[in-house]
Amino acid sequence: MLQVSHICKSFAGEVILTGISFTVNRGGRVGLIGPNGCGKTTLLRIILGQEAADSGSVRLGPGPVRVGYLAQALVYTADATVDDMLRQASAALSAAEQQVQTLAAAMGQASGAELDAILVAYDLALADFERLGGYSIETRIQVVLTGLGLHALEAATPVQILSGGQKTRLGLACLLLTYPDLLLLDEPTNHLDIGALRWLEQFVAGYDGAVIIVSHDRAFLDHTVNAILEIDEQTHRLTAYPGAYTDYMLAKESARAKHLAAYREQQEFIQRMTATIADKESHARNIEHGTIDFATRKIALGIARRMTVQRRRLERLLDSE
Repeated sequence: MLQVSHICKSFAGEVILTGISFTVNRGGRVGLIGPNGCGKTTLLRIILGQEAADSGSVRLGPGPVRVGYLAQALVYTADATVDDMLRQASAALSAAEQQVQTLAAAMGQASGAELDAILVAYDLALADFERLGGYSIETRIQVVLTGLGLHALEAATPVQILSGGQKTRLGLACLLLTYPDLLLLDEPTNHLDIGALRWLEQFVAGYDGAVIIVSHDRAFLDHTVNAILEIDEQTHRLTAYPGAYTDYMLAKESARAKHLAAYREQQEFIQRMTATIADKESHARNIEHGTIDFATRKIALGIARRMTVQRRRLERLLDSE
């Protein structure tokens, strides 16, 4: 459904993203994590086409893919009401529902070839309606508003007088009403109470499209995602981990333990080599300064030179640590 290939992005000469590549298939629920400022929102905007990458590509498909994005701030006109926002968000579902009803009524007055054509059109309209959620518009609005704790809001309430939390939940409600194929959620748990959070967890876990979630809420990620994508703030690269957040933490800890064990083994090797080189250099010097013939002295000098080369290699190894 989504294929991101070798995305690179810089701002004013500062590298943000380097060689970002990953794939999300239908049914994939991915957590995008990393420190603040590492480029998570920038990556989402590139996927949306709101930001241009310096290089790389984003491909959606096969077929048309509707992408929905929950930004961290709700965008609305000054005079917009709650009902205006909800109706605008559910326009596609409303149109699909109306088309199904129109064709159903037409079937009762048609026959022959005309009826066959209407039946084909009806099947296509019904499939589109079901793809958009399959509820009547009023039912779907109530389900979403109730789940997010907004059912008590009057339809005529101006959006501008809502609290920050209500605006966040209204934006989430509007997004879910569009029922996109790919959901991009940027910090969706901000301002959600426990009830709304649990409802959203269940909604995302059962979503039949694909979801990418930017969140610092570890419990929410544990309950919703089946893969983690981590952006490293130092390398600006992305690493993928299978499983939920706890699985990611276990994998990171295992990798850290292996790295530490390898580092300790390397340090022990360096210490052994240092001692061996020093011992052989001392032995070579003793031979060189003793009363020996020319051939033996030549051998001693060769050993000393080889020890010097090994010491230099060891020093370069230490410098690389």
